[in-house]
Amino acid sequence: MSENSNHAAGLTANGNGAAGSALDILLDIELPVTLRFGRRQMTLEEVLRLDTGSIVEFDRATEDPVEVLVNDRVVARGEAVTVHGHYGVRILEIARPREHLDSIPDVRPSPAAVAVKGEERA
Repeated sequence: MSENSNHAAGLTANGNGAAGSALDILLDIELPVTLRFGRRQMTLEEVLRLDTGSIVEFDRATEDPVEVLVNDRVVARGEAVTVHGHYGVRILEIARPREHLDSIPDVRPSPAAVAVKGEERA
Protein backbone atom coordinates (compact mmCIF):
# COMPACT_ATOMS: atom_id res chain seq x y z
CA MET A 1 0.00 0.00 0.00
CA SER A 2 1.38 3.45 -0.87
CA GLU A 3 1.63 6.31 1.62
CA ASN A 4 -1.32 8.02 -0.10
CA SER A 5 -3.53 4.97 0.20
CA ASN A 6 -2.52 4.58 3.88
CA HIS A 7 -3.55 8.18 4.44
CA ALA A 8 -6.84 7.60 2.62
CA ALA A 9 -7.47 4.58 4.85
CA GLY A 10 -7.03 6.79 7.91
CA LEU A 11 -3.55 5.56 8.87
CA THR A 12 -0.65 7.83 9.65
CA ALA A 13 2.92 7.12 8.60
CA ASN A 14 3.63 5.26 11.86
CA GLY A 15 0.63 3.01 11.29
CA ASN A 16 -1.67 4.17 14.09
CA GLY A 17 -5.28 5.01 13.36
CA ALA A 18 -5.39 8.57 14.72
CA ALA A 19 -6.94 9.92 11.53
CA GLY A 20 -9.31 6.94 11.44
CA SER A 21 -10.55 7.66 14.97
CA ALA A 22 -11.38 11.25 14.00
CA LEU A 23 -13.47 9.91 11.13
CA ASP A 24 -15.11 7.41 13.49
CA ILE A 25 -16.36 10.33 15.60
CA LEU A 26 -18.03 11.84 12.52
CA LEU A 27 -19.58 8.51 11.53
CA ASP A 28 -21.55 8.47 14.80
CA ILE A 29 -23.31 11.78 14.09
CA GLU A 30 -27.04 11.32 13.58
CA LEU A 31 -28.66 13.19 10.68
CA PRO A 32 -32.35 13.65 9.85
CA VAL A 33 -33.52 11.48 6.94
CA THR A 34 -36.70 12.49 5.12
CA LEU A 35 -38.63 10.83 2.29
CA ARG A 36 -40.28 13.21 -0.16
CA PHE A 37 -43.16 11.85 -2.20
CA GLY A 38 -43.84 15.17 -3.84
CA ARG A 39 -44.57 18.82 -3.22
CA ARG A 40 -47.60 21.01 -3.19
CA GLN A 41 -48.03 24.67 -2.41
CA MET A 42 -51.31 25.56 -0.81
CA THR A 43 -52.85 28.82 0.24
CA LEU A 44 -53.65 29.33 3.89
CA GLU A 45 -57.33 29.09 2.98
CA GLU A 46 -56.77 25.65 1.40
CA VAL A 47 -54.88 24.44 4.47
CA LEU A 48 -57.64 25.65 6.77
CA ARG A 49 -60.21 23.74 4.70
CA LEU A 50 -58.37 20.43 5.25
CA ASP A 51 -60.38 17.94 7.27
CA THR A 52 -60.36 14.25 8.07
CA GLY A 53 -60.56 12.43 4.75
CA SER A 54 -59.21 15.35 2.71
CA ILE A 55 -56.82 14.39 -0.06
CA VAL A 56 -53.78 16.48 -0.95
CA GLU A 57 -52.48 15.81 -4.46
CA PHE A 58 -48.73 16.06 -5.07
CA ASP A 59 -46.79 16.98 -8.18
CA ARG A 60 -45.60 13.42 -8.85
CA ALA A 61 -47.14 10.28 -10.26
CA THR A 62 -47.28 7.12 -8.14
CA GLU A 63 -44.61 5.47 -10.28
CA ASP A 64 -42.15 8.38 -9.85
CA PRO A 65 -39.29 7.72 -7.44
CA VAL A 66 -39.37 8.88 -3.84
CA GLU A 67 -36.56 11.28 -2.93
CA VAL A 68 -34.37 10.48 0.08
CA LEU A 69 -33.13 13.66 1.76
CA VAL A 70 -30.44 13.90 4.41
CA ASN A 71 -30.24 17.30 6.08
CA ASP A 72 -32.62 18.66 3.41
CA ARG A 73 -30.35 17.51 0.55
CA VAL A 74 -31.35 14.88 -2.00
CA VAL A 75 -28.92 11.97 -1.65
CA ALA A 76 -30.87 9.14 -3.32
CA ARG A 77 -34.08 8.10 -5.03
CA GLY A 78 -36.04 4.92 -4.57
CA GLU A 79 -39.40 3.27 -4.26
CA ALA A 80 -41.62 3.15 -1.20
CA VAL A 81 -41.98 -0.32 0.32
CA THR A 82 -43.42 -1.85 3.48
CA VAL A 83 -41.24 -4.04 5.69
CA HIS A 84 -42.91 -5.91 8.55
CA GLY A 85 -45.70 -3.34 8.64
CA HIS A 86 -43.39 -0.30 8.52
CA TYR A 87 -42.69 2.07 5.65
CA GLY A 88 -39.28 1.92 4.02
CA VAL A 89 -37.54 2.85 0.80
CA ARG A 90 -35.64 0.63 -1.61
CA ILE A 91 -32.76 2.71 -2.99
CA LEU A 92 -32.70 2.67 -6.78
CA GLU A 93 -30.30 5.52 -7.49
CA ILE A 94 -27.69 7.52 -5.60
CA ALA A 95 -27.79 11.22 -6.47
CA ARG A 96 -24.76 12.73 -8.18
CA PRO A 97 -22.72 15.12 -6.00
CA ARG A 98 -23.90 18.09 -8.10
CA GLU A 99 -27.51 17.21 -7.25
CA HIS A 100 -26.62 17.38 -3.54
CA LEU A 101 -25.50 20.97 -4.07
CA ASP A 102 -28.49 21.85 -6.25
CA SER A 103 -30.89 20.63 -3.57
CA ILE A 104 -29.50 22.95 -0.88
CA PRO A 105 -32.17 25.50 0.03
CA ASP A 106 -31.28 29.02 -1.07
CA VAL A 107 -30.46 30.84 2.16
CA ARG A 108 -28.85 33.90 0.60
CA PRO A 109 -30.39 37.15 1.83
CA SER A 110 -32.68 38.96 -0.56
CA PRO A 111 -31.29 42.08 -2.30
CA ALA A 112 -33.64 44.19 -0.15
CA ALA A 113 -32.20 42.69 3.06
CA VAL A 114 -28.67 43.36 1.83
CA ALA A 115 -29.59 46.99 1.03
CA VAL A 116 -31.09 47.46 4.50
CA LYS A 117 -27.96 46.02 6.19
CA GLY A 118 -25.80 48.33 4.07
CA GLU A 119 -27.86 51.34 5.20
CA GLU A 120 -27.47 50.32 8.87
CA ARG A 121 -23.66 50.53 8.55
CA ALA A 122 -23.73 54.03 7.03
